Amino acid sequence: MANTRLSDLLQILVYLKVHEGEKLPSTIIAASLNTNPSLVRQMISQLSKAEILKTQRGSTQIDFCRPLDEITALDVYRASAPTHNLLVVDHNTSQTCTVGVAFPNVLAVHFDQLQREIEAKLAKITIAQLVEETQADIAQHAKIDKDE
Repeated sequence: MANTRLSDLLQILVYLKVHEGEKLPSTIIAASLNTNPSLVRQMISQLSKAEILKTQRGSTQIDFCRPLDEITALDVYRASAPTHNLLVVDHNTSQTCTVGVAFPNVLAVHFDQLQREIEAKLAKITIAQLVEETQADIAQHAKIDKDE
């Protein structure tokens, strides 16, 4: 099953910037993610602990700790506190089968390399970039809707 936590955390950050200045209770943000407010509060707490967001108890006011062009998708990935890499090798294979013994070791080398490449790419994607691209996509959809 795919883990969507990184996607959700990134969407929260983009949503907060796109709707900056508006009152944003967790119920409103949760509606964007099609999830429940409790999960949104938990994710905002993760982002706060990672010093990406500043929150005030009892307030819907949420601020960014630093400029959006200084916050990367890698920062957000790390804030998600992953317990293992994005791709995980199944080591629960037969120890009496030569392929079952060898293949996990072979695949682990490739998956480790992919993890390093993914993290390097995530380090180049900023929240500012994601906000800009999202706003451009919103504008494009609005133009299409207007033309129809």
